[in-house]
Amino acid sequence: MIDFKSFGFGTVKIHDPSLRNLREQLVKAVNSGSINGLHRGQRLFVVRAKNVCCATSKVRDARATSVIVIDGPTPVTSRRVPASLVLLPVPQRDDLQDKNAEEVLAGVVRQLIAPDRAKDPDGVDQTVWRSRRLSCASAGESEAASAESSMLEALIGGYVPESVSDPFWQVVFKICAGDKEKIDRLLNRLTRCQTVWFSPYTGEVISFHEAIQIYATVQENWQANDRPSHCYGAQYWNHPSIKATFSGRHGDVSFHETREESIAAAKSSNGKILSWAGRTDASFEMDCEKNEIDLVRIEDGFLRSVGLGAGLARGAMLAVDDLGIYYDPSRPSRLEVLLREYDLSSDERERGVDLIELIKTARVSKYNFGRSRSYDFPTERKIVLVPGQVADDAAIRKSRSSTIDCANTPNVNLDLLKLARQRNPDAFLVFKPHPDVETGLRKGKVTQEEALRYVDEFAVDANIIDLIEAVDEVETFSSLSGFEALLRDKRVVVHGAPFYAGWGLSDDLTVLESRQRNRSLDELVYLALVKYARTIDPVTLLPCTPEFLVTRLMQQRNDRRHLVTTAIKRHASWLGRKIGL
Repeated sequence: MIDFKSFGFGTVKIHDPSLRNLREQLVKAVNSGSINGLHRGQRLFVVRAKNVCCATSKVRDARATSVIVIDGPTPVTSRRVPASLVLLPVPQRDDLQDKNAEEVLAGVVRQLIAPDRAKDPDGVDQTVWRSRRLSCASAGESEAASAESSMLEALIGGYVPESVSDPFWQVVFKICAGDKEKIDRLLNRLTRCQTVWFSPYTGEVISFHEAIQIYATVQENWQANDRPSHCYGAQYWNHPSIKATFSGRHGDVSFHETREESIAAAKSSNGKILSWAGRTDASFEMDCEKNEIDLVRIEDGFLRSVGLGAGLARGAMLAVDDLGIYYDPSRPSRLEVLLREYDLSSDERERGVDLIELIKTARVSKYNFGRSRSYDFPTERKIVLVPGQVADDAAIRKSRSSTIDCANTPNVNLDLLKLARQRNPDAFLVFKPHPDVETGLRKGKVTQEEALRYVDEFAVDANIIDLIEAVDEVETFSSLSGFEALLRDKRVVVHGAPFYAGWGLSDDLTVLESRQRNRSLDELVYLALVKYARTIDPVTLLPCTPEFLVTRLMQQRNDRRHLVTTAIKRHASWLGRKIGL
């Protein structure tokens, strides 16, 4: 009798040496409950197809189940796309005992292709794979695929190879004899019911639907990057994120110290320029136009990191704009054009609704900075939060306002506090400094003594979400905190011209003539976070959805090691600025 427990995994006995490096994935697969015919606690004898006859004879007296392992449509060592393995339990039938490998495999295949509606999975099948033309090569996957994996990928993609050497697939083609309906039924059941998929972000088991979505996200990003990119003006700690976002099928990303260098490199490679928006002026734009080079402005996105950009934390979301940039109302940005012109489908609106709920539940923000706490503000007065901003930030200097001279004011925060008190003489005002300013990394400081002339509370080292949830409304110049407050159903009064103003969602003190269309909050969220921005996983540096980024930021916020690392970087940045580095 086989001693299953001697292998350290309780009930999984690995027969083939080629499978021993897959022990962790095999155990995860069995324990996930995602494979038809397998469940936690079974005694399993795991083999490759060519050795299946050994399994049927050895497990008979051990009351075990033989499981054939076939490489899935993606390499099990995949780094970019979801890895996969196919697990096929051998039917425990007397007529399959003491048979050769081909006969046992034939029994397995006949069971897979038998017409039985109860075995057919609901929802999408391999036609989704075909419609999106998914392939490892098209997604930039560099890990080599085995013959088994390449065969299954080709079949799911709708291609039938001329010759077959693998024993399992030889049996499949012999039995199906070119019957497309049988082959498609087998492929559907294989991919949906017998394949275990592993997330490239976490290594954990995911569903077929999740695998398809991740695969499509990675592939679309890889295919979209169809030219070399030359980046100018981005800080070095953002280079890995930018490289991950813009590397693709026809080019990598290179970084340049000067505008002249970036223009020369882009011209010689027929590439494009990625320029940090705050360092892109009219003369640089004219030089690019003169040399017939496409210029794309990039900037931190709306869900950035756990930690401050000025504190050397790299960003996970980038605003990508071929027209302007979202914070500059002097010219239309791509986001403004989307908000003016794009008509969302019902699915897109529903995704926007779901994103709002996910963000609210996860309680994430742009920087996820500050100590979390509860606030006990007086209930008999209206409570207004006034969030501070970086005084010399381009989002201030390039904005528009009917109430504040944003281009020339020495400190927009002090002006805003004075106006907020004038507008709300009886309210309880709370001032929260911008975290970059509070930590001494950027300009715009208002001392506590100055602030308390106008406000009732000076919130130090505060978490912005805690404050938003504790107040009745937010009054801001153009802070992203206004957007975060809209997500949480708060009234928002705006003095400037941020991207979320002018669409009927906020109380705008500055008229924005180019923004005349009313938008719902779910439309704004979808267009800003899904259509406009590009997102990567800050851990693996793989393209991801904003939904996954929300969950990753939530995990990092609770990861003590990550918090210690970001604190060390922030203090190093502060010291570097003090000594002029």
